[in-house]
Amino acid sequence: MAKPASTPPRKTTSLEQSWNAADPIPVPDAEHQDGDTAWALWNEVSAQHEARFAPTAPMTVPATAPGALAPEARAWAMTQPAAGRAPLRPAAPRAQSPFTLESAMLVARKNNRVCPRPVRWAEVSAMLPPRKTARGQQKPPAPVIGAAWNVTPPLTKRLHFREQIEWAESAGILEAVIAFMQSMREDEWLHMGEE
Repeated sequence: MAKPASTPPRKTTSLEQSWNAADPIPVPDAEHQDGDTAWALWNEVSAQHEARFAPTAPMTVPATAPGALAPEARAWAMTQPAAGRAPLRPAAPRAQSPFTLESAMLVARKNNRVCPRPVRWAEVSAMLPPRKTARGQQKPPAPVIGAAWNVTPPLTKRLHFREQIEWAESAGILEAVIAFMQSMREDEWLHMGEE
């Protein structure tokens, strides 16, 4: 009877051997080559990418010519005529309203204020109108009062009050909210470090 041909034993690599806790962790050999050649390759690829785009060219047909652009596409056309017309004048600057979110936050944070105390905060919240949405009405953020007052940290109260001020700004009643905050006495505010 003939013996089967034996195959030579295969060499095992360090990754195939079992690992013991005292053995070093096997790592692959890595060779890092970075330098001028890598930067040159990057510049070459970048130049090839930029070469795909043609330089900007002026319009061949004015946007106002009959049939040049559809009426809905004219809104995206250039706003300055190419030639033959006077240049557009810049719009007059609008008057800056003194009632901005920043001015409201200055009042709300004066003397290291956090938020109004619960009774006054409920009054501020009553001023905020609901917002109309596609699904009905969205109520403004509720004040942190009642049982939540004792467990809510001061910074969270301050952020929540800011949400209400932002709501007032979007609803167009920021002036009334600022006037209400300015009418409050200092002891009607919670300050940092107070309970």
